[in-house]
Amino acid sequence: MGEEELLKKMDLNSATKIYWTLTALATIGGFLFGYDTADIGTALDLIPYHLSAFALGYLVAGASLGAAIGAIIAGPLTDKYGRKSILLIDALIYAIGAIVSALTINADMLLIARTFIGLAVGADSAIATAYIAEYAPKNKRGSLEMLQEWMITAAQTISYIIGFFILFEFPSLAYNLDWRVILGLAAIPAIIGLIYRMKMPESPRWLLIKGKFDKLKQTLSILGINNVSDDDLYALANQVKADKPKFTPGVKRALLVGGLWMMFQQITGINIPFYYGPYIFAPFFGGGDGLSAIRTGILATLIISATQTIIVLVALKYIDQIGRKG
Repeated sequence: MGEEELLKKMDLNSATKIYWTLTALATIGGFLFGYDTADIGTALDLIPYHLSAFALGYLVAGASLGAAIGAIIAGPLTDKYGRKSILLIDALIYAIGAIVSALTINADMLLIARTFIGLAVGADSAIATAYIAEYAPKNKRGSLEMLQEWMITAAQTISYIIGFFILFEFPSLAYNLDWRVILGLAAIPAIIGLIYRMKMPESPRWLLIKGKFDKLKQTLSILGINNVSDDDLYALANQVKADKPKFTPGVKRALLVGGLWMMFQQITGINIPFYYGPYIFAPFFGGGDGLSAIRTGILATLIISATQTIIVLVALKYIDQIGRKG
């Protein structure tokens, strides 16, 4: 199999079960990100640390600040050590952060834990999409990549359901234990992700660039691509290294439009209902005791989150048929 044939095979390969399995493992970080943005909103009214306005804001925004830093530092680290290695470290840091959040004894400890959680989800989100793009077949690249976004929205919905259930079943523990359980439960998917990510193959592109041809052939075999010679891989590696990224006017335009669209989306404040939803809605929809108000606020936010999850699922289904622009 020549190098051109190998590239064509990777692009035109069918998105079999293994592709979706690897994508699900890669996007566990998206699930953790979504759960984190929702669980803190649920727990905000229950945390008994008498936080100042700044500390209250940082309790929510600290994870986003950490995520911004994590996304920036993830690039150089993953280029040096590989996608898989950093994805494993991310899951470990998140699991530790979630456990520490549940066991905190003061506000400072909780704020630090939230920042470390942000570092993990920021790095994971940046790396996961690159990892997926480096093995995904061309005709399913959009839907495989978009699974990351769906995992975020689905996790938010699941988090609100869990939070409501815990507060409904154990109301007497709301201000003592419930909020700790809500925050600590995030460690479970993180630990599951850590265990199963150990079995993930490394990114084929990273292995190719690093000249790790034996491992690359194993990865390609997992993806259903066999009979690849070292000569083909060596030639392809040289071709990839020689092909410098071309920042053409079309690429610049696409980057500008895509970047501005994402920026405008954030400027609208779309994340506020998910970060602060129960906290904001509780006084308006509550009625009765404070805990009932919080539960009603969670339900109101759940409706928004569930709607978003359904819409993203529809987009995931049709993105490769209609196209990104359409």
